[in-house]
Amino acid sequence: MIENDKKAACLMGALVGDAASLGCHWIYDVDRLALINEQNGGMTAFTPIDPENYADVPSSFVHGQRLDGMLSHYGETLRLAIRSMIEFGGTFDIASYQQDYFEFFGPGGRYQGYIDHATRGTLGNISNEILDPSGVDDGQHPAITRLPAIVVCYGGGYEPDGVGDEDFAAEVEDAIRVTNVNDDASTYGYVFADLLRRVLNGAEISDAMAMVAAEAPDRIKQSLIDALNSDEESSTIYGEATGRACNLEMSVPLIFHILKRASGFEEAIEMNNLAAGDNAGRAIILGSLMGARFGIAGEHGIPLAWILSTHEATALWRECETLAEMG
Repeated sequence: MIENDKKAACLMGALVGDAASLGCHWIYDVDRLALINEQNGGMTAFTPIDPENYADVPSSFVHGQRLDGMLSHYGETLRLAIRSMIEFGGTFDIASYQQDYFEFFGPGGRYQGYIDHATRGTLGNISNEILDPSGVDDGQHPAITRLPAIVVCYGGGYEPDGVGDEDFAAEVEDAIRVTNVNDDASTYGYVFADLLRRVLNGAEISDAMAMVAAEAPDRIKQSLIDALNSDEESSTIYGEATGRACNLEMSVPLIFHILKRASGFEEAIEMNNLAAGDNAGRAIILGSLMGARFGIAGEHGIPLAWILSTHEATALWRECETLAEMG
């Protein structure tokens, strides 16, 4: 059985990692990010939201309605899943989540901020009662945002011989298809879910990545193996090979490269921020894995100062603990 503290740290890690990336999210210029890092004393985490950081370089400044330490739209999607699953005793009720999703992100909802392609299309489908599935053709990061909550509640039955895999895969697929109906979304989403499940059940991250890469579908296997075996030590430079944008075919190999080389939570998130592009989307995956492996505080865990810098941290932690107890 997965310990509750590991499950709670997994969820909190995803949320803190997302918030830590907000101020430099979608800056694609690695030199600008290196400058921000230097000006902030060797840290990019919780960079204040400032349009000047985006000026005159390849970037997209979309978080002007957010406050420092808030979650991005990715993190808000995960939090919504956590809350919805708490309401249903640790189960993922698709119809209820769709209603919550529309009420939160839709017209007149509590969320104020950027709406991505998958979210916009999903809101349109739900409005038109297209519910099975409600997602759209999109292979980007919204596909994976709910998965830490799914794995926490459905990933405890993992066995090396594959027992329970079909039921787990079905839950993962259902969660993905709420917003993303796409082969890349399903394939890479399951790779992430399987990796996180293994780590929560006690595997070392490096060992779990090697196993997941070896078992991945042929069309993506080599990119994951290449990321693990690369001689390039800089994930910022390796991002030139993978790409830095929102597509999972770019982000998952880059995440594997970061995870192979990062010694703990803080280093993984800093490496990810410096790698540029859709670092907030990647942070959901990185933060959940590092939180699951290293927990809260300590030399390698989620820094307490980072938790305190995250908006509504106390409420977030209570929600993470509550779902962990139900999982």
